[in-house]
Amino acid sequence: MTDMLSRYARLLAASADAHVAHQGGRVARSDDMWLADFGGAAGFANGATLLREPKDLGRLADEAIAFADRQPGSGLFYFWGGWPLPEPVAPWRPDGHPPLMIREPLERPSLPHHIEEVTGDAAEFEATLARAYPLDRAGWRPGLLFGPDVHATGWRLFLGRLDDGRPVATSAAYTHDGLTEVNYVSVAPEARGQGFAAAITYAAACADPAASAMLLASELGLPVYEKMGFQVAVPHFHMWAYDR
Repeated sequence: MTDMLSRYARLLAASADAHVAHQGGRVARSDDMWLADFGGAAGFANGATLLREPKDLGRLADEAIAFADRQPGSGLFYFWGGWPLPEPVAPWRPDGHPPLMIREPLERPSLPHHIEEVTGDAAEFEATLARAYPLDRAGWRPGLLFGPDVHATGWRLFLGRLDDGRPVATSAAYTHDGLTEVNYVSVAPEARGQGFAAAITYAAACADPAASAMLLASELGLPVYEKMGFQVAVPHFHMWAYDR
């Protein structure tokens, strides 16, 4: 399990270096953790991820707060990792223990929904994500997460549409060292229960047919991912949150 956690942590670090730094945010890394901050509300993208089992948790948590406060901006900032964390002390608060899941490489099945890869302007993708995820809390602004040149970072974006063309689902993929991070999975309320969650997740999970896909599962998404062949690799990924 330690090797799995370390590989996943390195995957997150690589994806943050490619994404957050490219968009003008701040990143930093030590032997113990990596940190990333867009400077505005960005879902789970703002945070400190443990790269190994912490030996001085208090120091690392303080360093994460200092990093988060270095740049003005609102939105949540996270501290997380696969190694057990105790109950946090203020200003941190507990924020759940989602399972880390993995799916071995398999061919993407044919699905009935219209899913397309975004190869041009990502504004429609981000607007859909902001509505469906949602990201529309104080601090998010259009273009914060995905600028016009995001495709040069290695991130791949996917958009799902209804038959009338309305965009209602998103996902994104980043591949590093034989693993694909599946992230930004969202389905707008009016399209839920129609198979979009599986279709859009398959698009990201199969972005690199040779790579295993990994994701952190929400309570809503867990049964969908299990039906897709994802298995729990780490039962509890520990999360703290800081409200800036």
